[in-house]
Amino acid sequence: MNREKPKIYLVPRWAGNIHSDWYDSIFEFIKNKYNITIERLEMPNWNEPDIEKSIEYLSNQVKQLNQQTYFVGHSVGCQAIIRFLSKQFQENTDLHIGGCLFVAGWFKVDHPWNTLKPWLVVNDINFNLISNRINFKRIVLSDNDPFTANYLENKSLWEEKLNTEVVIYPERKHFNESEELNVFSEIEKMILIANNLLNAQTR
Repeated sequence: MNREKPKIYLVPRWAGNIHSDWYDSIFEFIKNKYNITIERLEMPNWNEPDIEKSIEYLSNQVKQLNQQTYFVGHSVGCQAIIRFLSKQFQENTDLHIGGCLFVAGWFKVDHPWNTLKPWLVVNDINFNLISNRINFKRIVLSDNDPFTANYLENKSLWEEKLNTEVVIYPERKHFNESEELNVFSEIEKMILIANNLLNAQTR
């Protein structure tokens, strides 16, 4: 039987592109080990991300949304994914997706600049809907992120809003290295869960 592989989309951090930080190395690692291609999305005007433009872009680029669809978000990429999915879930009452891994995500920032402030307004996000329609939800944080010094408060916000499992790694700052082995490990866990779910469905 020709089984559908998990489809993984990666949304970069603020001012990031598809080659920033660990994106190239995770692309190669997952491709070589699992024969899965992570689609890294080149977000529009990502030096000054705009909420509506990011949702529109994701709507045009993400062609597959089902229980084999997975997202990896980094920093503001987490926010873009959440807002995109909130809109998609409200428009399609039967839609569920495989999962999301959020890396260095935030709902508050210690010293927000003007173009970031709109991203801190979350009144239009249906968190309950998102929480109930995503099979795998996990947030990866660091205990010394320069943008969210109170990482325990950040952890609580993710647990409260999305009922998300939170993992805190020591001294990883904003996860900006060319190789982030902790992130690689978490993506592997997501893929293994996806494959186990697929195996169960095809028995």
